[in-house]
Amino acid sequence: MLVRYTLLLLFLLFGTSQLHAQLLGCQIGNNVYTQLNGSLNVTIVLASVNVRNFDNPSLSTLPNACPRATNVTPVSGPLALTVCVANGNLLPLGTTVTYTRLDPPVQCDLDDYTLPLTAAAATLGLIVIRRRKNN
Repeated sequence: MLVRYTLLLLFLLFGTSQLHAQLLGCQIGNNVYTQLNGSLNVTIVLASVNVRNFDNPSLSTLPNACPRATNVTPVSGPLALTVCVANGNLLPLGTTVTYTRLDPPVQCDLDDYTLPLTAAAATLGLIVIRRRKNN
């Protein structure tokens, strides 16, 4: 029994080790695009600017979304470092940000998992009842 609790504790420790890891993304509206896919050359009024191109998947910054991006902080620096685009589309322009990714199930609300947890508990209860009935 002690081994099970030790393994559970280790899983929780290592499963949440990236809780404070800052990742780089592109925020457009309430979405943070997470996959860096090179850069694009954009010419704006005789000036060529190289901007980062991010692709899906994207994370929402809304508080009820899970997984979601939190601690979203804009990157400071020259225009070429702070402007980004998503999926190769030049409009709308986004802002390069650092963010923390919150993943289920440890860092998200448990309300979304009520039905599966109840179903799992009920199934386990039925299995225990059937085993006792057969003995």
